[in-house]
Amino acid sequence: MDIYKTSVIVFIAITMAIGFWSYFRVKGQAMNYYKAGGAMPVWVISMTLCAQAFDANGSMGATALTYDYGFWAGASIPIGLALCLFVTGAFFAEPIQKMNLMTLPDFYNRRYSKGTEAAASVSMLFSNIILIAGNLAGLALILQMIFGYPYLAMLIVITSCIFAYAVTGGIFASITTSVFQVAIFVIGMLSAFFWLTDHYGFESLMMAVPESHSISAGLVEVKNGAINNWAQLIALGLGDVVAIDFMQRVISSDSPKTAKRGCYFGGLITLAVGVPAALIGMYAFYMNKVGSSDLLANIAVNNLPTVVGTLLILGIIAASMSTAAGVILALSNVITRNLVQKNFNTNWNNNTMLMFSRLIAIPTMAAAVIFAYVRPEPGSLLILAFDVVLAGCFVPLALGIYWKKSNTPAALASIIGGGSLRLILEPQFSGDYVGLATLIPAAFSLVLFVTVALLTQKYSKPKHDAFAYRPTDEELISGRY
Repeated sequence: MDIYKTSVIVFIAITMAIGFWSYFRVKGQAMNYYKAGGAMPVWVISMTLCAQAFDANGSMGATALTYDYGFWAGASIPIGLALCLFVTGAFFAEPIQKMNLMTLPDFYNRRYSKGTEAAASVSMLFSNIILIAGNLAGLALILQMIFGYPYLAMLIVITSCIFAYAVTGGIFASITTSVFQVAIFVIGMLSAFFWLTDHYGFESLMMAVPESHSISAGLVEVKNGAINNWAQLIALGLGDVVAIDFMQRVISSDSPKTAKRGCYFGGLITLAVGVPAALIGMYAFYMNKVGSSDLLANIAVNNLPTVVGTLLILGIIAASMSTAAGVILALSNVITRNLVQKNFNTNWNNNTMLMFSRLIAIPTMAAAVIFAYVRPEPGSLLILAFDVVLAGCFVPLALGIYWKKSNTPAALASIIGGGSLRLILEPQFSGDYVGLATLIPAAFSLVLFVTVALLTQKYSKPKHDAFAYRPTDEELISGRY
């Protein structure tokens, strides 16, 4: 176990050093802190977009859910996230990048109104605190296994490390470390998957899998979770389009074409590396494992050669730190810009915006830590996070771009009505039908949006010409546009 301890300590130290180095690239400019100067090339964008599929929510969640509920329960995470990247590349990356936004909620302001921007920001705030919590929980579980200290202590330690380098270097720190972190996960996961497959034999491993967990059963049989699996695919495939860390990478790309290509390449990498994590969950039956949230880490430590196991552990930690850092930055920036600056008539400069963004990250991270302590469930938290924004924010984004009659009353009704219905239905379904709590609010949000838009055209004129306006960097920072 000493090699695992040493490797983890060295890796975290290197990551923090890279993050601190990124401080000098910010140069005291809010545009650098928020969107890396809008200069990220395609290979950087594609690599960093994969992090969410490979983090503790994605990788550990996929393995654990596959073991507990069948192949599609876990595989829906990487497949859903890959689908999201393909959808984003095809329909959202270019128009969003062309608008020169600082944060995703800026879209809701420019296309609809300040009130819509605030409603979307609150929905994203709730959603992404859940997302961060899932990653922090997965990291703390791994560190608890390796170092033997209590879960809460490990949770506080790793949170402090992520916070320190993220708020120092901003999106530069997040993107720079993400490339390094995702590369480690890719090597670790593929090494683990191919070693297990070669060592035990694919046929032998699959013969131990119960029939209820087969690849076909999870898509067509309600008793084997078909409704829930389809709901998860849709929640991740569409709801994750509204992920603020995903979109912050798109916003930070150097051109619309780069944003689009980065999404496509990221989706391919996500499929190639993420699906093996779900298959390892099926392999666990052959190894006589007991289901748990840290099943993948358990296999890494106890069933793989030390070098391979170490790479896999470091890969999970790496991707989780990458996602957590990216989300906490995007979230604190949304609070600063879209909830404070825009609603309190402030006229900020670079220094004011940077200081507030860094300070507001403290209570935001604290809220995620509390959630992670109360509900340490990587995987399920990832799906819940995007259930919320699918129900409220996705339809106003999609129709706001592609339907000229989209207007402010429709957007507000969709965000508030869809999100509220999702919370109301949460305790109403269980077992094989829990996925209906995801699907019904999403459909309701669409119907509500279209209905309200058609009924209010005379009273609220659509602002589709918002796409023709591209503010300067000075206007973006000051909030005057």
